[in-house]
Amino acid sequence: MRFACDVMLGKLAKYLRILGFDAAYAPNQAALDRLRAEDPGRTLLTRRRRPSGFRMTVHIESEIAREQLHEIKGLIKPQLSSDTVFTRCIECNAELIDVERTEVEPRVPEFVYHNYRRFKTCPSCGKIYWQGSHTMGMEALVKEMLA
Repeated sequence: MRFACDVMLGKLAKYLRILGFDAAYAPNQAALDRLRAEDPGRTLLTRRRRPSGFRMTVHIESEIAREQLHEIKGLIKPQLSSDTVFTRCIECNAELIDVERTEVEPRVPEFVYHNYRRFKTCPSCGKIYWQGSHTMGMEALVKEMLA
């Protein structure tokens, strides 16, 4: 399932990406129009009530990202898989690729390089990911959504 999140749902887009969903973020109306033209099969997530032009639109009520995720839990849970969690860049939505740790050595803190063995990188923006302490909160989110 592919989503388009409008300007009011940037954090929700990041949460969906953590869960492994393709969640494009449209920071303005022009970007949203472009997404609709290029990929009309995406499901629009929005807090607005006006017609969207997307095949499917889900209106989100809450202003709190975690609650927003719970609003669409019934929609995403059938396609949620622990195999796809942490497979997308939370910044740009690209699929992450595994890299050898020697490739990231000059780009990560020394402590990280010496204490972690597995790394992923975004082929689009170059961001590097590893299963550090910052993922504990994200893992709690994943368990919450899988429950």
